[in-house]
This record gives sequence, C-alpha cells and structure tokens, in this order.
Amino acid sequence: MKRVLLFLLGVLPMLLSAQNDCVYFEKMVKLKVEKTDLNTSQSDYGPAFVGDELWFSAFTDEEITKLGEGKDKEIYYNLFSVKTDAAGNVTGSKVVKLADESKGYHAGPVSYCKATGELFVTLSNFDNPDIRNKVYQKADIRLKIIIAKLQNGVWTKTGELPFNNPSYSVGHPTVTSTGDTLYFVSDITGKGLGGTDIYRTIRTNGVWGEMVNMGEDINTEGNEMFPFIYKDKMLIYSTNGKGNGDDLDIYHVGLFGENRTTVTEIEELNSDADDFGFVINKNEEIGYYTSNKSGGVGNDDIYKVVLEKQGKYELELVVMDKKTKQPVEGARISAGNVLKVLAGLIFKQELEKDKTYTFATDMDGYMNDSKTISTVGKPFGVIRDTLWIEKVVVGQKFVMENIYYDFDKWDILPESEVELDKLVKVMNDNPDWKVELGSHTDCRGSDAYNKVLSQKRSDSAVAYIVSKGIAQERIIAKGYGETELVNKCDDGVACSEAEHRQNRRTEFKILEMDGE
Repeated sequence: MKRVLLFLLGVLPMLLSAQNDCVYFEKMVKLKVEKTDLNTSQSDYGPAFVGDELWFSAFTDEEITKLGEGKDKEIYYNLFSVKTDAAGNVTGSKVVKLADESKGYHAGPVSYCKATGELFVTLSNFDNPDIRNKVYQKADIRLKIIIAKLQNGVWTKTGELPFNNPSYSVGHPTVTSTGDTLYFVSDITGKGLGGTDIYRTIRTNGVWGEMVNMGEDINTEGNEMFPFIYKDKMLIYSTNGKGNGDDLDIYHVGLFGENRTTVTEIEELNSDADDFGFVINKNEEIGYYTSNKSGGVGNDDIYKVVLEKQGKYELELVVMDKKTKQPVEGARISAGNVLKVLAGLIFKQELEKDKTYTFATDMDGYMNDSKTISTVGKPFGVIRDTLWIEKVVVGQKFVMENIYYDFDKWDILPESEVELDKLVKVMNDNPDWKVELGSHTDCRGSDAYNKVLSQKRSDSAVAYIVSKGIAQERIIAKGYGETELVNKCDDGVACSEAEHRQNRRTEFKILEMDGE
C-alpha cells in the first residue's frame, strides 16, 4: 500500500553526521542490508530501540489468520519487542507490548528516552466519529502521541502531547537523548507545506512549547514522515516530495543550532519502492529499516543493516622531557621491533582497525616511557598521545609514593601493588637498568628492629616485582631502617605524624645504566 496510508499507521528513524569533528555518514559508513526473521506475511514496520529491545509494529498470528480469511474488522497493529545484544542483533522471540494501552488502536511507532524513562507512542485516535468502524486502510485515520513509563514493571500511560487533536494527526515521535526536544509528524492545516510535515517542540520546565515547522529545506509539498534524531544532531526522515515518483525515500540532514547541512539522500537504502523507518543501535554497529521492495515476505518487511565503518586511524606521538616540559626533537621510538628516529617533533603512523600497539622511547641516559595504543572500539580519526622521558644518572633516587604496609607487617597491600606496577613498567621500559629497591622506616622502635623490618619489606616488594617478570639479577632489595632520615625526626626529637611519615618511604636507585 502507498506510504501515504502508512503514515496513518505510523513509523520511525535513521543516522549520523556532525560538524567539525564529524563528517557525513555516507563517507564514514558502508551499509550492508540483510533480511531478518522478524517478518510475517502481512505488514511489519517501525523498528525502534528501547533499551536492550527492538520494538516494531505488526499483526498477531490470530489477526493474520483473519486477514487470510478475508476479515478486516477489529484488526489492529500491535507493538512487539524482541531482545537484542549489545551490538543490536536480535537474540530473542517477539512478545506483545502495551497490549492494554493500545487495545482497540493501531499502535506504533515509538521513541524512547533513557534519561527520562519516557516512551512516546503513536496510537490511532478514535475520537473522530467520522472514522469509527470504517475499514482501516480506507479511513482517514488520525494519530495521536501518548507518553508511557514503566511502573512496577508495566508500561503505563502517564500523559500525552498537548497537540493531539481529533481533527488532524500527530504521530511518529523521535526524542533527543535529554528528553527536552521532540520531533514528530503532523498534517495540521495552516502550518504545513504539504500533506504531512515534520515539526519540533521543546520542553521547558515540564511544558511542551509551540510546534514549529522544520522548514522548506526539509518539508515539501509531498509527505515527510518517520523522523529519527540520531546523536541529537542528525535528522533522518522519509519523503516522497524530493524524488521523481510517489515512493518514499530516506534522507538525512545535520542540525547544528540554527545551521543545517544539505539534505542528502541515503542511496544505499533507497529502492524503487517505499523505504523508511531506519534506526541505529547506540553502538553504531547494527540498524533496521522497513521497505516494501520486491523479494520480501510480506507487504512491508523489516531489514537489518550492518554498519561497516570506513576511514583510517592516524597516530600522532610527541616525546616530552619531564623536567623542561619541552618536546624532544630526534627522539628514538620503537614500534614493535622497529626502531624509528624522529625527523621532527611528532611521530606519525597509520594504525589498523581493532588492533593494539605498544610504542616506547629508546633514549640513552633517560628514563624511558611506553604507551599502549588501541583502536579497538574507537572511531576513525587522529589519536594523539605523549611519551614522557626524564634525564637520569647512575645513583639517582626516586621516591615511590603510596607504598604502605600494615603495622609491624611486610606483606604487600593491594594499594601498594599499584605503585610497584609502575616500577615494573619502568624496568620494562629501560631493560638495561639495574636498580636497588630500598625501604626506610622512621626512628620509632630500636635500630636493630627497624633494620630487620625494612629489609623484610624491601624483600617482599622485590619478590612482587620479580613475580611480574623482572629478572632477579636486575633488582636488589635493601633495608635501611632509620639510617637515612630525610628530616630532623631522630630519636628523642618531637615530631608530628606527618614528619614521621616522610621517613617511612620506599625508593628505587639506579645502580647501572647500559652496563655502566
């Protein structure tokens, strides 16, 4: 049936773009269309993601049987849902939703706002006596939008849009992530440019503002339907007013305040039939849309769309000196087993999709640094990071912060493991180093006791580091007790707890560098 009539049923959504950091989605994404097992011999349409479910409109098996027998009374589109995985793939069997709220009405499409917990639902509006008891497909069915929320696990009507009116249609809602802006379709007289137009309303202090026509760059003399706001910046919709025929095609336009991009057709989804209702999972991997193109199961079928992202990853690394806070020109960086010397200040390399890399400096006389850079699950674009190096000499000491032990104990605590792991990284980044790990106490307790306790603590810390793969011969444990206090707090001197804490420290000292 013509999509002018499908507007009377209701439907939804579509995809991405932005300004500055984003580009048009057709340059970023290749769309691969697949058939689904959701469809029946009748009409299935209006997919929408609601949490971890995909909702859509269809007839029940009983109603399909009645239609097959030539009956067309008391038959209504119902809302169904199926479970989906994180990517958006359907994983469960369909179940009826909002059965009580939609009883006696055609239901769908819907739009869900996670931030407010609101579900905006299109229902046929039977308040108009002129359409009561008429055959549905031939009736000028009016639509309205109600709002529902989960209450005690049940979707319950909590309100409706103030624009609902039995003399015209209000349907096809799509709401922004914050829940303060709603786009919808209406054929209200005196405001539109054609049969059905897309409108916007903004909610302030709980009150919906005026319904504003989206303008002639979006709306035409034909019918605009099934809007979907993606990432709050891309409006996707269907229209039969921009092509050469009466069939619906899918378009998109970027919305950036008062500025808009050019309305552009999504050619990969459009056919010589009606195409509409494209929704995208939040993880941007899977989408669904509806079409009545040839080769389907029923009148309108729901198709799956796999989004294969296009583009490249470009890494930009800068090597910085910790002391001077200046970039180091001509730094040496190892990428895998390849050593590269920078010709300038920035190391650049193109990275592969879904891959993890390790980059490390290889600078003599410096404490080197390394970084793990991953493209797994990241959008295409430039990845920037910094490697920090520090000029060091043999004999130089570094205090390790946050190394704690229980009173009179030497077991490594979980919070101390975090700090010791940093030394493990330093040792891995500087494979020619040999170091001493020294443990110090404050003056309280006897000299002999503190010496033994500090040695046990140092031994324990070194054992942990060796357990992480550092060769035993590269690190020496040394307990200094109270022999190297850093302040006045010697025996008999009154000191605060904070001053004593300065003396209870763990240090590592460079013993050898490059065989020195």
